[in-house]
This record gives sequence, structure tokens and C-alpha cells, in this order.
Amino acid sequence: MSSRFWILAALLLVLIGVLWHASEVSARLPALRDEHSEPAKTMPAQQVAIVPTGKQFHDPRCRYIHGKPVMVDAKTAAAEGYTPDPRCMKQVMQSQ
Repeated sequence: MSSRFWILAALLLVLIGVLWHASEVSARLPALRDEHSEPAKTMPAQQVAIVPTGKQFHDPRCRYIHGKPVMVDAKTAAAEGYTPDPRCMKQVMQSQ
């Protein structure tokens, strides 16, 4: 067999390994409710407000909450796929 065949076979194995590793890493992350959202860099200590039909968690005083909010801790909200509202949760969007 030619060396070209072995090079292509090796590249294919590397590609399969990279894709497998990426799928393993993404399987450990919680699924975000919005694919364009950014997860929180830090979790706030206070309770946050979520709306079951929403995609983001909010400061309870946020004026952008639409609907009847439910209060949960931030870790629970993140585990359920909610991401911070960039308007009222700026402190958790910034890196440490």
C-alpha cells in the first residue's frame, strides 16, 4: 500500500479521536436552553429568578423578566440550562 493511504488513514483516526473527545466533553456540560447563550463565569450567591418558558436567569429585581418568576439558586438554574441575563447579571458574565 502506498504511503498516501497510510497518511489518510492516520488523519482519519486523528479526526475520529478529536470528534469522540469533543462529544465526551460536551456530554459533561449542561445543555443550554439557548445555543447562543454564554454560561456564567461565576455563580451568584443569591437566589435568582427564572421563568419556566424562558432561557435566562435574572436578578429578582430585573425589569426584563417576562412572566411569573420562580426563585431558585443559581447552580440549579445553570444545571437546568439557564444562562445569566447579560443586562442584570453582568457580575457573573465577567471572568474572575
